[in-house]
Amino acid sequence: MFAPEALDADLSVTGHVVTSQEEFPGGEVRVRDGRVIAVLDVPSDAPSAERIDAGGAYVLPGVVDPHVHCLSHGGEGIEAATRSAAAGGVTTLLEMPFDEAGPVWSVDAFRGKRRAVQQEAHVDVGMYATVKPGGSGLAEIPALVAEGATCFKLSTFHTHPERFPRTPDGELLDAFDEIARTGLRVCVHAENDEIVQRKLSQLRASGGSGPLLHGASRPPVTETAAVAAVLEFARATGVRLHFCHISTPHAVDLVQWHRRAGTSVTTEVCPHYLALTEQDMVRGDARLKYNPPLRAAQESDGLWQRIRAGEIDMIASDHAPWPPEYKQRDHVFDNASGGPGVETLLPLMADRALHDHRMDPRALVRSVSTRAARAFGLDDRKGDLRPGLDGDLVVLDPEAAWTVDGTRLRSNAGWSPFDGMRIRGRVRLTVSRGEVIWDGTSVLSTPGRGRFLAPGTGSAPTKERG
Repeated sequence: MFAPEALDADLSVTGHVVTSQEEFPGGEVRVRDGRVIAVLDVPSDAPSAERIDAGGAYVLPGVVDPHVHCLSHGGEGIEAATRSAAAGGVTTLLEMPFDEAGPVWSVDAFRGKRRAVQQEAHVDVGMYATVKPGGSGLAEIPALVAEGATCFKLSTFHTHPERFPRTPDGELLDAFDEIARTGLRVCVHAENDEIVQRKLSQLRASGGSGPLLHGASRPPVTETAAVAAVLEFARATGVRLHFCHISTPHAVDLVQWHRRAGTSVTTEVCPHYLALTEQDMVRGDARLKYNPPLRAAQESDGLWQRIRAGEIDMIASDHAPWPPEYKQRDHVFDNASGGPGVETLLPLMADRALHDHRMDPRALVRSVSTRAARAFGLDDRKGDLRPGLDGDLVVLDPEAAWTVDGTRLRSNAGWSPFDGMRIRGRVRLTVSRGEVIWDGTSVLSTPGRGRFLAPGTGSAPTKERG
C-alpha cells in the first residue's frame, strides 16, 4: 500500500470511479504534477490542494476522440473545436489531415498545423497525416513519422480533387507497404468510388430529389465492398489498419473474419449511426447528410449488438463543423457531408449505452477512451485511470437530463445533428492533466494549454514534441 506522504495530491476527485476494468462506487482519483498517483476504492485522508466531491456521478477517464476535423472549414479552427471538446469531456483528440487549406501531406504543412495546435488547443491533440496521390507522396512518409504523425489517413472515395482526394488501389497498396515499415496505423475512409459515382450520375439524371437520395447513392455494398478490398491489402502488406466511421454490421463481420485470420485491424463507429437512422433525414434533410450515409434501423441495431459483443473497438465523433449554409442547398447531393459532434459524443453515448442498451460503464470507458488510446500509441499517457497516466478525467452525471441546442454548444458551427434530442447524461467537470478546464458551465482553460501528442513507443510516458 502507499505511504501517506506518497498520496499527497494537487487534486482529489471522489465519486463513482470507473476505469476500463474496475468500478469503485465510493472511490477517489488523486492527481499530482498532472499525473494520476492513485485510484482508490475508498477515499484517502491524505492532503490535497483541491478536493472535488462528485457525489454519485461517474468519474471516468477523459475521452479520447480519434476522429475530429478541426479545419475542414476554416471558420471552426483548432481553438473552437478543442473548446467544444473540453465541454464534452474530451481531453484528447486526433485531428484529421483533410483541411480547407489543403491536405497535410508534407512536412511543411504538418509543422504549420502543429504550431497552430500549440497556439490554440484547449485539450491535447495528436495529428494524422496523409499521402499525396501520384506516387510522390510515398517519400514523405518517414519524415512525417519523424515529425510525430499519429496515423495516416487515406480514402477509397473521391470527395474533392484538392481537399480530399481518392487514393487509387495500386497506390493504396504501395502506401500500405511503406506505412507498415513505420509501425503506425493507416486509417481508411472505405466507400467504393466507382459504384457511388455511377449511382450519383444515375440519380441526378433521373430528376429525383429529396434527402433519401443520398442513401440510395451509397447502399451498404459500397461500404462493404471497399472494406473487403482494403482488408486484403492490409493482409498482403502487414500494415496495422483502422476503419473510420463504419456504418454497417456486415462490414464489422468482415473485419472480424480477417482479425481471426491474423490481420491487425481496428474499427470505429460514430454516434450518428447509433442514434439516428435514414428516416431521420426526412426531418433533418441535408443537415443529416454523412458519408457513409445514415442507415436503416436494423443496421443501427446490428452495430449496437456488435459494440456489446466487443467487436467494434471505439466510438468517434467525426466532428465536421460545417456552417448551416453548407447544409441548406436545394439538392441533397450539393451539400457538405458531416456535422459537429465532439461535444455531444460522451453524453449521447452514455445515454444510449447505459440506459437503452444496458452496457457496463467499464465497457463504455473502453469504447470512448481506452481502445483508441491503445490503437494510436497514446496508452502510455491516455485512455484510463491508473497511476502514471495523465490526470485526464471527466465527471458525468448519468441521470441529468438536458435537451441538445446547437446554438449553445461551444463549436462555431452553431447547430447540432442532435438538436432537440433529450439526453440523460451531462458532463459536470473536465480535468486535463490535473487542471479543471470545464466546470459544468464554462470552459476555464486558455488557448494554447493543450499539448501536441506524438505516439509513444512503450509503457513509459514519452515527452511531447515541441
